[in-house]
Amino acid sequence: MSIYRKDELKMSVPFKGAKSFLLTGKETGSKMLLVSQIILQSGSRSPLYKITNVEESIFIAKGQLNVRLDNKQFDAYSGDCVLAKQNDPHGYENNGKSDAIIITVSPSTEVKKVELNDIDYIQSRPNSGFYDRSINEPYEFAKGIMRYDMIGDFLGAKSTYFSELIFEPGSIAPTHYHPKHEESMFCLENKLNCVYATDDNISLSQGDIFMAEIAVRHGIFNEHKSVGKLLAIHSVLNPPPRVDVD
Repeated sequence: MSIYRKDELKMSVPFKGAKSFLLTGKETGSKMLLVSQIILQSGSRSPLYKITNVEESIFIAKGQLNVRLDNKQFDAYSGDCVLAKQNDPHGYENNGKSDAIIITVSPSTEVKKVELNDIDYIQSRPNSGFYDRSINEPYEFAKGIMRYDMIGDFLGAKSTYFSELIFEPGSIAPTHYHPKHEESMFCLENKLNCVYATDDNISLSQGDIFMAEIAVRHGIFNEHKSVGKLLAIHSVLNPPPRVDVD
């Protein structure tokens, strides 16, 4: 069963003031995705780097970042997303007063990362590769479920698609499977329930991650009294191929 609880996640220190927790990767049995949660102390700053074989997406789950992308430097906030295409120089700094949390996603378990020297930046948002939550509205995905599509071909992605889904109490997303790709689902806020293979009710708490392998039946619902939030992450472009099942 590919469900990993918050307290079981593997932790590393990628740079000063940061803790990285592996959510999905080769060590968790994935063959298609690398997903990490990084907690940044105020003032912590990543090196400038590029990934030479795939793209990387950065979702700001909490806080405020100053982002470097190519030759641009700009602020981003909770709910925003940044897409760094293959070989795009990028980095980030927590310029807020409290811890920031980001989720990083790459459509490969083998990521080739190269650190770079910083340059002089233009203070400006980029023309592409930035999803600004403040100017986007969610749409109704199913009864009681609102959805933000944040990364996809509409942002210039080549092989990544992910969304934030907001589940009202009692809401149910259709049970399905993906015939050719995995899906990772991260419980972003409060509690949710998941369907996996023949098990119809597995609890998820904030910080837990759930991976459905190729062709494995899965789904999400909310039997709790509070709103739950989920990140649904795919290593294919939108819309991800799916087959609905009971």
